[in-house]
Amino acid sequence: MSSAHTTTQGVQVTAAHALVDALVRCGITAGFGIPSIHNIALYDALRLQPRFHHWVVRHEQAAVFAADGFYRSSGKTAAVFASTGPGNLFTVAPLLESFQTHTPVVVIGTNVASQMLGKTCGALHETPQQLDIFKPLVRFATRVTLPDGVSTAISAAAAAGGPAFVEIPHDLLLAPATLPDAWLYPEKPESLPFPDEIEKALEQIGQSSKPVMVIGSDVQAGDCAASVQKLGETLQSPILTTTSGKGAIADDHPLAMGCISRLGVAQELLLESDLMISIGARFTEFDTGRFSLKVPARHIQIEQDLSHVGLQFPFTSRLMGGIGAIAQTLAAALKARQNWFDVAQKRAEENQRLQALRAEAYEALLLLRGALERNDVIANDQSILNYWASAFFSVLAPRSWLYPTGSGTLGYGLPAAIGAACAARQEGRRTRVICIAGDGGFQYTSHELATLAQYGLPVKIFLVNDNAYGIIGFLQRTMFGHTHEIKLKNPDFCVQAEACGIAAQRVSDFNSLRRQLPGWLNSPGPALLEWRTEIKAPWEVGAIHRPANLPMKTG
Repeated sequence: MSSAHTTTQGVQVTAAHALVDALVRCGITAGFGIPSIHNIALYDALRLQPRFHHWVVRHEQAAVFAADGFYRSSGKTAAVFASTGPGNLFTVAPLLESFQTHTPVVVIGTNVASQMLGKTCGALHETPQQLDIFKPLVRFATRVTLPDGVSTAISAAAAAGGPAFVEIPHDLLLAPATLPDAWLYPEKPESLPFPDEIEKALEQIGQSSKPVMVIGSDVQAGDCAASVQKLGETLQSPILTTTSGKGAIADDHPLAMGCISRLGVAQELLLESDLMISIGARFTEFDTGRFSLKVPARHIQIEQDLSHVGLQFPFTSRLMGGIGAIAQTLAAALKARQNWFDVAQKRAEENQRLQALRAEAYEALLLLRGALERNDVIANDQSILNYWASAFFSVLAPRSWLYPTGSGTLGYGLPAAIGAACAARQEGRRTRVICIAGDGGFQYTSHELATLAQYGLPVKIFLVNDNAYGIIGFLQRTMFGHTHEIKLKNPDFCVQAEACGIAAQRVSDFNSLRRQLPGWLNSPGPALLEWRTEIKAPWEVGAIHRPANLPMKTG
């Protein structure tokens, strides 16, 4: 067996082989990237490591989105392989998404040769202060300066608790390095708050008769969700989620009250409550109706890491530490209660109101949900239908909902779906992955159709085409009374997909969508279903109340 992929300690290999060895020993056995003149030594090391699965993409932006989707759907970190200058810089926008959502991704990027660093000499892909560009967008960033430093750098990046960037001058990759003698990736024990902090929170819970919980994506780490759900059941507390937290509790659980982004019923519940317990929840401008959401005066905030918190609602108690352990400790100290809020009745009334709107967007989501299994994954882009989905799509399993809540970026959906499909394939799961996108956002990363085809990944693309930036049109009409520069002359998306060898079909009315959806969804391999329609934004038809601070045209 080649020393390139052995983990025998003390063996001398190249730094490239030591890097790949470190990834595998840190539990990172999957990655996305593009080989280039500066990182080809890494690709030779990948070739010799059978435990590592690599997928080549068409753009470095898509590589990071795919790694992001890989983690969100599996809980396992993936690597990204980029190259000096442009290749690395293409990862900046998706790193913002991973940074804001606390999603672990390890980007390994090269730089010019060691003797050229810090100089202006016309070296290929030379980029001034490349490492400094990444520091604000990652939890950890470092430059490897010695071949034997590769393993330590990768270990630190893997333990960063969010995205990380490791920069390596390309000449070091072929330099000799020695595999380290010690395991590099120690487990971090879960911590608990001080006992007096726990007691303070328990006292506030005891004084509350109408508690409500709001849970976010951090609840989906490890086995936290079961402990948090047990706490909710003990309190008989209605449970809301953030958009990124959808799936942390199954939407058909008797206490599940859906996502806060729909405001309305969620706001009414919070106003009726006398205590909010937020757990691993990042409150964003999108979820809170432009920060207009009103919450109870009493607020117990439970967080693993304060760097993940968005809007800071005032709190009367804060518990920092392992979310699962904190929830378990609180539940064990509390007596079981009777429910104070009729979740089933309130949700039935809401569903009746929504169906009375006769909005095709809502009907399409019900149609899709009814055709899916509980564990099937939805990867969202940013479009009008995705806004509807954030508010109203029922998510029934953890890690089955991917949404770009960190940056609100366009182009996330397809590469994130690719990452989720790769994770399912590597783990042997027969999960279906559905990408929901609009025509505008889809074109940001539609080149990844070729990646789908190359690997035969069974991603199903539900593409809503209104030949416009539809949500921007809604905002323009609302604020100015007219639209400007939102119309798009689109390619024939079905022809584009078929040119890559992907089955595609088009429908133009809801009845056709109802007939065609099952066949598309159950077809083998990747497939695209284009729905040509103009759907209204949920705020436009009254499904979601417009935030009071949204500027509106008058007169």
